[in-house]
Amino acid sequence: MSVRSKLAGYGKRGRIWVNPNVPKQFRARLIRHETVERQLRRQGMTYKEAHRKALEAEHKGLTRKEIARYEGKLGAIARYKPHRR
Repeated sequence: MSVRSKLAGYGKRGRIWVNPNVPKQFRARLIRHETVERQLRRQGMTYKEAHRKALEAEHKGLTRKEIARYEGKLGAIARYKPHRR
């Protein structure tokens, strides 16, 4: 399972969901990613191709340094697992 799958996704009916631990400033980019990916998959593109194009859309307008910082923060959020009692 990829790190990204814990942050956002979409169901069979097309509803997009975002992990509640993701800060509001990142949600718009994740929603853009899932929207683009879903549209490309519906057009017949493979998941791998659609995901690559969706990442391009998600990172649009960011420098390489900003992308690294953004992905690092999302990775930390995805790895966070609170202890349950």
